[in-house]
Amino acid sequence: MDSQAPNDTIAAIGTPPGEGGLCVVRMSGPDAFSIADRVFGGAARPSACVTHTIHHGHVVDPGTRERVDEVLMSVFRSPRTYTREDLVEFSGHGGMVPGSMILDVLIRSGARLAEPGEFTKRAFLNGRIDLLQAEAVGELIRARTDACARAALRQLNGTCSQQIDGFRINLIQTIANIEVTLDFTEEDLPDVSPRTFVEQLRPVKVALDRLIRSSRETRVLRDGIRIALLGRPNVGKSSLLNMLTSRDRAIVHPESGTTRDTIEESVDIRGVPIVFVDTAGIRNTSDKVEQQGVSRSQRELAQADIPVLVFDASLPPDDDDRRLAAQLSGRTVVFILNKCDLDYYDPDAYTALLSGGPSVRTSALNGAGQEDLLEAIFEIAQFDPAGFESGLVVNARQGELLDRAKASLERGIGVLEEGSGAEMAAVDLRESVQHLGVLVGKEIGDAVLDHVFSRFCIGK
Repeated sequence: MDSQAPNDTIAAIGTPPGEGGLCVVRMSGPDAFSIADRVFGGAARPSACVTHTIHHGHVVDPGTRERVDEVLMSVFRSPRTYTREDLVEFSGHGGMVPGSMILDVLIRSGARLAEPGEFTKRAFLNGRIDLLQAEAVGELIRARTDACARAALRQLNGTCSQQIDGFRINLIQTIANIEVTLDFTEEDLPDVSPRTFVEQLRPVKVALDRLIRSSRETRVLRDGIRIALLGRPNVGKSSLLNMLTSRDRAIVHPESGTTRDTIEESVDIRGVPIVFVDTAGIRNTSDKVEQQGVSRSQRELAQADIPVLVFDASLPPDDDDRRLAAQLSGRTVVFILNKCDLDYYDPDAYTALLSGGPSVRTSALNGAGQEDLLEAIFEIAQFDPAGFESGLVVNARQGELLDRAKASLERGIGVLEEGSGAEMAAVDLRESVQHLGVLVGKEIGDAVLDHVFSRFCIGK
């Protein structure tokens, strides 16, 4: 790893901006206590305080000796801190101004404003957590559901890191065994055939395959399922959005073409973030504004994880219905036969258009069919709550490294099975070890670290 632990002192506001009961300003680094001595007015002297204690007082401007805010000061001594550095936190009054005033005093007294994610970055650089755990902190902060938060906590606890480190150790041991056979080719060494090495590597491959599969399945925890409600104007898409989200989110009116833009709303259903997108009615039109809405609806259709095509089943299908059904041919679609509460609902009118996915009868008016619709969505998404209790919730960086590690391992196994030479196989296995090392942060450069932590908020 190229990066070295920093030796300066950083400070930042650790609570969200806006009005609130409290605002926490944190400071970490070798000069944290000496700076705190200069700005804290109270019975206790920060540099003399026992670790993990809280003291009442005021933050004072060292230049004017004017009180800035009444605070509770928490003292944490290295190495038993979040960053493994000396750390001081000031808990003052909430709001934008008090916290900013405290932070300004700390910076003028010798601290520097922290970069995004720098507290967690220091925890990584100082060896308290590995890179997978550090990224799990960001996932926990951004979690939109309980299930996503639990998955991030498992990753933060180091379970996935231990599993991946076990892969690395097994591969390194196999490489060492291969190198022994290369160095001592004339010795009588037992169990050194290529088949033996393959047998040592296969359990690693199986476990890595399982982790990659579970990580792809749990992507839904991080990104959610994007559902586009599509259809010609006035089939009830906006009413369905309001029903599914339990909010009066979209305007509903008998006049067709009410929705001219996309409207999206995220809800937590069964522990999974579902993003429902209400789209403008798709039809041939000469109206310039409506054409823009139709274009945006077409983009949502392309981006949706699951398109949901809504029909007004109280009326026979028209040419717009048929064109949309033909356009979605080949994709897995949920078909909704809406307005089934009406007396003249004809269950057979749309039979010829329902192909490539399940159909659900709904009524946005009385809520009928809502559970059936959710069941159809989860069945297509292959949602299994039990599958989220293990596995890695990956971002793009992690997913790419897992795929590279698997590809290198498979090449190494293939070389051994073909009898092309153990030395060539060792090259591929070292690549796999390197990719896994980068994944957990054992082999990583400054540029990658900067990219990872730039997505964090300042103060974390």
